[in-house]
Amino acid sequence: MRKLFFTFTICFFTILSIAQTRIEVVEQDKLFELKVDENRFDYGWLPSMSGNIPCFRDYTKTEISTELVDIKKDSVIHTSTETEERGLKIVPAKITLDKDGRIFFLRGEITGAWEDVIPDEFEIFVGRRVDTVSNLAVSPNLHGDIYYNGVKVDKTIVIAKVPAFYLKDFKKFEAYRSSKEDVNLDNKKMLFEISTVVDEESILVFGLSSRYAEIFNIGKLLIGKQSDEKIY
Repeated sequence: MRKLFFTFTICFFTILSIAQTRIEVVEQDKLFELKVDENRFDYGWLPSMSGNIPCFRDYTKTEISTELVDIKKDSVIHTSTETEERGLKIVPAKITLDKDGRIFFLRGEITGAWEDVIPDEFEIFVGRRVDTVSNLAVSPNLHGDIYYNGVKVDKTIVIAKVPAFYLKDFKKFEAYRSSKEDVNLDNKKMLFEISTVVDEESILVFGLSSRYAEIFNIGKLLIGKQSDEKIY
């Protein structure tokens, strides 16, 4: 009976040890090597019959000027080139990959937003990228007259096409504020935690209005060399 118990114990810890070796720590530098299209794409939606689909558009190479004019005061309220857009940045705290289960895990902080941003304004997705083009349109505005290249816009017009991509087979994740009870964290920090099954085509995208998206080709982690990885 004692021999049987020892045999069972050895088998149990052997199985546990094998299971543990399947989870590999991913270094931050390795994740950042997979960052693509930095400071290029704006977050938005692509309407569809099944609901809104995440769509990201590249306006960086368009040289288009629009003005919103206050009719009563005959003054410019806003021009399309007034502000320079900033990009989101993530600060990873922990990254792991279970290659057998194809489970990617990432926990960390999002920076680069405005001070009073709320968690619901962030959009975090893991999915497959489909490259396309998107129409750039200008429409009349209820708050004043819109002028495109000095001409008043009376109806919606398509003025250009821009590079874009949308996500398919995607999963959405939420951002959250750090807990006030955690003395090691500033409660204004915007945090996130992702755990999901991925494949070789998976990308990770962080989006926010008026900020460039952070985009990572995380599926390439599944193709990495085994000798370069650490065991967790």
